[in-house]
Amino acid sequence: MKKIVLSVLALAALACADQMTKLSITGMTCSGCVGSVKGAINGVDGVKSTTVYLKEGSAEVTAKEGVKPEAMCDAVKKTGYGCKVIK
Repeated sequence: MKKIVLSVLALAALACADQMTKLSITGMTCSGCVGSVKGAINGVDGVKSTTVYLKEGSAEVTAKEGVKPEAMCDAVKKTGYGCKVIK
């Protein structure tokens, strides 16, 4: 019984796995830009959290497995900034 419960928990953990994506963002010059970019990425369905780094011109995004990084970049581009998927 113990093995079955552990197996079910392991499968549930895999099903709920998150993916980490790193984006290169261009055109940000201030904290307002950071807020706009973060809001755009967080608006993508399935995104759980976003950290945007002004100095580095990058963002780290945690999302549900299967969320397309291109969708994140498209959202950023709609706000007027450049975006490329790094990882």
